[in-house]
Amino acid sequence: MSTILKVRGILLILLATTIALLVTIVLYSQEQIRQQSSIIETERIARVNQLASRIDLIINDAEKILENAVKDENIRNSPNISYIDTSLHGIPESVENEKRIVIRNILSTYSDFESIGYILPNGDIYFVEPYDLQKTLSVSNVSFRNYYKEVTATHDIYVDSILVSAATNHPVAAIAVPIFSKNNSMVGMLASGVDLHIIQNKLSELHSYPDERILVVDNNRALVADSPETSYKSGEIVPEIGAIKDAFAGKNGTTVESINGQRMFLSYQSITAGQNTWAVVSMQPYDEAFQSVNATKQESSILIILILIITSVSSYYLYRGFQAQRRMTEELEKANQVLRDVQEELTKVDKSKEEFSAMITHELKTPLVPIIGYCKMLKASMLGKLNEEEASAIEVIEKNALSLEGLISDIMDVHKLDIDKMKFRFEDLSLGELFDNIDTSYKKILKDRGIEFVTNLSIRNTTIKTDKDRLKQVFNNLISNSIKFTPKNNGLIEIGGYMEKEDLVLYIKDNGIGIPKDKQSELFKKFYQIDNSERRKIGGSGLGLAISKGIIEKLGGTIWVDSDGKTGTTFYMKFPLEL
Repeated sequence: MSTILKVRGILLILLATTIALLVTIVLYSQEQIRQQSSIIETERIARVNQLASRIDLIINDAEKILENAVKDENIRNSPNISYIDTSLHGIPESVENEKRIVIRNILSTYSDFESIGYILPNGDIYFVEPYDLQKTLSVSNVSFRNYYKEVTATHDIYVDSILVSAATNHPVAAIAVPIFSKNNSMVGMLASGVDLHIIQNKLSELHSYPDERILVVDNNRALVADSPETSYKSGEIVPEIGAIKDAFAGKNGTTVESINGQRMFLSYQSITAGQNTWAVVSMQPYDEAFQSVNATKQESSILIILILIITSVSSYYLYRGFQAQRRMTEELEKANQVLRDVQEELTKVDKSKEEFSAMITHELKTPLVPIIGYCKMLKASMLGKLNEEEASAIEVIEKNALSLEGLISDIMDVHKLDIDKMKFRFEDLSLGELFDNIDTSYKKILKDRGIEFVTNLSIRNTTIKTDKDRLKQVFNNLISNSIKFTPKNNGLIEIGGYMEKEDLVLYIKDNGIGIPKDKQSELFKKFYQIDNSERRKIGGSGLGLAISKGIIEKLGGTIWVDSDGKTGTTFYMKFPLEL
């Protein structure tokens, strides 16, 4: 009887151990799957965002170049229509040299322009550079073109849907800019074809995942570029899919769709091209994209099955009696060894996570150091004097490099908060000292930008125990947000603090564009961005507020927002008095 009771006791222990182990494996697997899925989605979003930024830069550069060209005195001078020869589809090459020189200089310095034409108000072609293209034109009047109709109607710059160039068979974005004389009457327009084949080249250079395909389409779903190149041709209409439709609606993110009977994982990003919206979409078979996730699921299933088999076999031998106890003990030892191995693997995985985070931070940030360094050297003329266009390009490079550096830091901070690895050092902090440092950092800089920075602290002598660097990080995040959405001429940003009963309340207040009431509940979620035209222009990673919330909660406080959606925004942080 004692043997039976002993066997039953061992069985109960084994059963409890098995259940605990299975629960541990399931929870661990779910966390691994969540983290791996998050990394995959974040990386795909970053790739399409990077490509969208490049395309946006190409279009914007072309727009700015043409806008500057129409301000040139030679271009603004009224054209002489008596020179027009219909057999030449415009004027002869030997006349209007001053205007032609301006256009030729643009074509020689900006290689993405296929051609630039001077169009008269009635749609007649005045001239085209290069002149060889003018001679091969099939029409002398372009009043039927969309860009002509839009510019004539609005007197504003217009980016048309893509066309396929007859000369190069490349996709071309037609951009037209009105020309005004000195008395502000419209004397014509400059119309250019921006060769978008450079986008196809960028896709060809981009390292792709197995079976991944990246599409760039215009607002009519006409194909601009495709990676890898398939049977689709430039300008061909791409079948409608949900991700493209969402991108046209100004949305960005990831989704899963069934395309031609296959489950696909897609990430998408919208591009503003003049008055139109284009889309960049990356698509990959779901099983390929989430291969590591599927492997984790398979491994956990195998491990669960293995544990159940071990338990069943052990129970069987236990019921055979006292002579089988030795074998049962061995099986239990095997099971315990499996448990120890799993725990050891869990420890290794945790260590791998930290090593991965450190590696990602180093590998992503290291290339940015020389980029930013060379930008500073170039701006300081240490490598030679830059002209205005080169200096402007360096500014764009430096701005985007710094933006990427900030995004990497934000992603790693979010990751540290998620796995509870962010370090905090609590010490006594004088609120007066903190606010003085912040005031010194921002007041003069913002004054130069037309923004008044005010400090209103009624409790300067109060000392709290907190991590001053993390608290200051939150202030910097919130003040940076206020700067983005505060008017530059009469802007006002106020920081302050006061006691409310037994709690300390700190705040950052601005007179910016405000946050809609129906968007405030989602504001502190990772990668969340309010979807309206003003905020899309400003951009951002959507991580700053999520990081701020995580830090404030780790410091023992709470954070919330107050805004009527029209007349400014106030962020509040509340801490118990004992801090």
